[in-house]
Amino acid sequence: MAVCLVINIPGATLEQYDNVRAAVSDPLGEGQISHVAGATAEGICVVDVWDSRADFDRFMAERLGEQLGRFGFPEPQIAEFEVHASERRD
Repeated sequence: MAVCLVINIPGATLEQYDNVRAAVSDPLGEGQISHVAGATAEGICVVDVWDSRADFDRFMAERLGEQLGRFGFPEPQIAEFEVHASERRD
């Protein structure tokens, strides 16, 4: 079952986000369906849809986690829910 992760990162900046994205090189992980990110009044918000939570956890362990630490990202706050419906406009 696909999952949506709403990831709030208080105190993070767009500069940090851009640095991590460049360091990861391929911004989408295996099993990642979509990714959007933007600045909020508190920091950054990322909304991802993944085929499974295991896919996200693997991406975090193998590629993303090291770069988040490298660029000093604060601890994220993650809300997760199963995707009931998804539409895409190409």
